[in-house]
Parts: sequence; structure tokens; C-alpha cells
Amino acid sequence: MSVGRIVAIGTIYLAACAGWVILGATTAFRSTEFSGRLGAEVEALWGTPLVQAAPSLAVEIPGSDRVRTLMPAKNDVAVELKTDYRKKGLIWYPTYTCQFAGTYTITNNEKVAQKARLHFRFPSQGGTYDAFTMHLDDQPFGGAVDTKEGIHELVELAPGQSTDFKISYKTRGIREWRYKMDPTVGRVQNLNLAVKTDFRKVDYPDGCLSPMSSQDADNGKLLTWQATDLITKEDVGVLIPEKLNPGPLTSRITFFAPVCLLFFFVLVATINILYQVKIHPMHYLFVAAGFFAFHLLLAYMVGPITIHVAFVISAVVSVTLVTGYLCAALRGEFPWKIAAAGQLFFLVLFSYSFFFKGMTGLTVAIGSVVTLAVLMKVTAHVNWDDVFPKKTRHPTSELLPSVGLSRSPAPENPGR
Repeated sequence: MSVGRIVAIGTIYLAACAGWVILGATTAFRSTEFSGRLGAEVEALWGTPLVQAAPSLAVEIPGSDRVRTLMPAKNDVAVELKTDYRKKGLIWYPTYTCQFAGTYTITNNEKVAQKARLHFRFPSQGGTYDAFTMHLDDQPFGGAVDTKEGIHELVELAPGQSTDFKISYKTRGIREWRYKMDPTVGRVQNLNLAVKTDFRKVDYPDGCLSPMSSQDADNGKLLTWQATDLITKEDVGVLIPEKLNPGPLTSRITFFAPVCLLFFFVLVATINILYQVKIHPMHYLFVAAGFFAFHLLLAYMVGPITIHVAFVISAVVSVTLVTGYLCAALRGEFPWKIAAAGQLFFLVLFSYSFFFKGMTGLTVAIGSVVTLAVLMKVTAHVNWDDVFPKKTRHPTSELLPSVGLSRSPAPENPGR
């Protein structure tokens, strides 16, 4: 293999890398440039992240304009979260429905009657609430509701009297759900908060309390927060699991493509050495084009069809193109089974590792070590001086006959 061919192959490789950079940047632009606008559209149609605040209670201090806060004696909250993903462009948005039901016991521990001002804030000011009910003891609330201002009620309590404030609704949100303790109190008594999900991959937002218990329930989880007298300013929250997003995933696979092609070029060069197959740089060019076809098809098929189906179709097309071309161009001298196995390993397996979060680096590391071991084994007895012969200079005396400058012996002197 001459230096000129190595330079030509390197130029082809760099040109393919430039193509992948452009394709990856285009896919990333399609994913991120429109995600903000489309995300706003999804929130306008579906809802925003929900933050349900605990109801606040305040009692006027007689003879002054000041008020003192009052804590509910009991807090029973039941929440059910069901995922309902929405797709816009190349992004899946983690939308969900929320069924909320809360019962709060308000107790007057004073020896005199009190009037407590109750304020309940909705989790989203512009949200839509279905199946809304509200009761003070057994009395239903039938007045007008302003979701921006929330609900204001005046609760009259005789000495030692308790009343239950009950509220329930069904609404929709996105990304996460939170329950916020009353920040003016920083304390909650007899808390029993249960969140039931239809997913088992549960995670929690930063700065939120983890549940006291978690157990499987149907197809999801039952998360429970319980406390008799809890002092905290942290929220209770649950993150909705992200669905596999085809746009960012395809972009990462495309940017990683030069590594896959580099490994395959090394494999082709090794076959060239071991099997004495004459492989021209133009063959490398068409191999790179076959690799590029995989990412080109994948980038534009993830929109109309699912990512897994698009991946399989792209892989089959690319392997067929590369393997079929090498067999046809080299007239059966090229070991197509090794080429197909190499492409499945370096292109398909390495790319599919991106489907599993945190597994890509490990897969590539193991694949690289295995490849190195195989190459060291099969090339251990190769005479590299024969593969890369050095140009030798011939003596001038040996070159003279070829240019007609050889000297004939001097004629004998006839006079002697």
C-alpha cells in the first residue's frame, strides 16, 4: 500500500466526516430550533408543569390588623398520574393527566369562636379542570371560580369545632407534578399523601422529598409520604419519565458515525493485507457512501415512522449496499461475511447502544478492545516490510546500461 493511496483514503474519510457533521447539525437544528416553539404550543394545548400548593389558613387577631396562620390538623391527599405523551416534530413531550383529591381537617383549638380565611390556589392559573368538586363538611360549593385568584372562603368555627375542607379535580400537565407545603407555616401535621402512577420508572425533582414508601401497584408505583408532625420547606414531587426522543438520538448517532467508519476502514485494510485483495481508494469512497446512507435514511425516517422501525430499515439498506458493492466490485475475492459482520458490529451495534442511556461508552470501549485483540492476533505474522516496501536506490553503474551510457573496453593497440 503506497503513501499516495493512504492519503487518498484519508481524504475520503475526512470528506465523509464533513458530511456527517452537516447532517448531524441539520438534525440537531430540526430538534432544538423548533422544540421551544412547539413546546409552547404543547403547553398551550395541554398544560404546564403542575405545582399544587397546600391550602393556607389565616385567623384575624382581635383588636389588630394582623393575622396568624393556622395549620390543618389533618392532611389527606390522593393523586393519580397517568402518562399521555404528545409528539411534535421530532420530540416526544411527557404530558400526563392528574386526578387530585384532598381532604383537610380544620380545627379550632381556642376557647372562643374563630373565623378562618381559607385560600386554595390552583396548580395552573390558566389550566382546565374537569370533575371539580368542593365541600365544606357536607356543604357543596356552587359559586363562581377564578383559577387565577383561586378560592377564598371564610370558615366559622366554634370552640373545639372541626370541619373538613374537601376538593377534587382532574386536569392535565407536563414534565412534572409537585405538591408545595404552605411556606408561611413551614410545618405540616398528620400528612398522608399518596401518589399513584402508571409508570414504574420514577424519579424526583431536585430539592424534593423522597417518599417514605414505594411499592408496585398494577402497572405503576404507589408512592406514599407520611408524617405526624413534619417541619420542612421542601416540596413533594414526581418527574414524568421522558420518552425516547428520535431527533436528539439520531443527532448523537450521526455525530458518532466517523468512529464507526474508522473501525470499518481498518477492517477493510486488514482484509486487503491478509487476503491480498486489490482495493482501490474509490472502493473506500463507495463504502463511506454506504455508511452515510444509514444515517441519511435514519434522519429523515424518524419523523413519519417510529425510531426502531427506521433504525432497522436503515441498517438493512446500509449493510446490503456495502456488502453487495464490495462483492460485485471485487468479483467475489472479498470475504463478504467478514464485511457484513464488521458492519453489523461497528455500525449497527455501536449505533444501537445510544438507545440505552449510559451504555454507549461501555459498548464502544469493549468493542475497541475486542477489535484490537482480533487485529493483533490475525496480523501477528504479517511482514510489514512487504506491505510497505521501501524504495531503494540502485548504483549508478547499474543504471548506466539502461540509459545507453555503458562503457566498452578500450581497443588493443595494434602497434604493440
